[in-house]
Amino acid sequence: MSIFVTGATGVLGRPVVRELVQRGRRVHALCRSPDNRKMITQLGAVPEDVDLYDVDALTPVLERCDTVLHLATRIPPSNTLRKAGVWDENDRIRRDGMASIVQAARSAGTVETLLYPSISLFYGDGGTHWLDAGNAEIEPACVHRSTLDAEAEIGAFAGEDERRRGIVLRFGTFYGPASADSRQGLTMARKGLFMPLAPPSAHKSMIWIDDAAQAVVRAIDDAPSGIYDVVEDTPFTQRQAADTMAASVGRPKLRMLPRLLLLFAVPAELRYLLARSQRISNKRFRNATGWQPSVPSQADGWRRLAETVAANQ
Repeated sequence: MSIFVTGATGVLGRPVVRELVQRGRRVHALCRSPDNRKMITQLGAVPEDVDLYDVDALTPVLERCDTVLHLATRIPPSNTLRKAGVWDENDRIRRDGMASIVQAARSAGTVETLLYPSISLFYGDGGTHWLDAGNAEIEPACVHRSTLDAEAEIGAFAGEDERRRGIVLRFGTFYGPASADSRQGLTMARKGLFMPLAPPSAHKSMIWIDDAAQAVVRAIDDAPSGIYDVVEDTPFTQRQAADTMAASVGRPKLRMLPRLLLLFAVPAELRYLLARSQRISNKRFRNATGWQPSVPSQADGWRRLAETVAANQ
């Protein structure tokens, strides 16, 4: 059987599909444009011109698959976050897209595993305590309701039949060469500046994009049904992040800009969420699958990113 992937051309989807193909898995990928078709073919997957919200069209595609990865998102650029309706398409992909996939999977009858990449940003403030899906308070912003709805769809699907698996991976913040936000942060660091999202003592849990992709592949091979946290081994505080970014660009220190500047870019609800300290543990996922991040902390990640950017200039 094969694997069906949505979001195959995205930041997470590309390395996931590439790794699956290298491992000899047959991958069918949702295709929405000629450009997507070309990229999907280059990745070694089979393009499927099907509407994500058309259950009747999805069903025969899923009849050829035993695993579905719903990796599609439409995260708005950071400079548009204050615009009305900017999250609507992403919410629809998460909520309605997941619902149609689950309905089609039920009709197909062949799908045994559904995987959804969620987020850990909606965890409450944990201070210096280690958090995970088992002990963290869920305090979402309005833009996170749809991802919790998608998680619920996964849980319902898996709960209907003991032969099925529903896997939710709650990722830390993505960073790496493929992330525009990461490259922008590095550009600021070269100018001696750092834009903190939270107070200096607050922890932020991140994940290198290629490590996130490896986690997806390991999960579909080895993880039982459940919700797992996928983050780096050692989350840094904002102060530690600024110091390691300074070292990565050869500066003794960075000037931390006042967080009041976020007033002009980020809605109040998101500013409150970003201010939380979230020191998240990946222990449960590591124990379940044997996965280990190749970039265990930002000390490794920002240095590697700086070297990669410099080599490509």
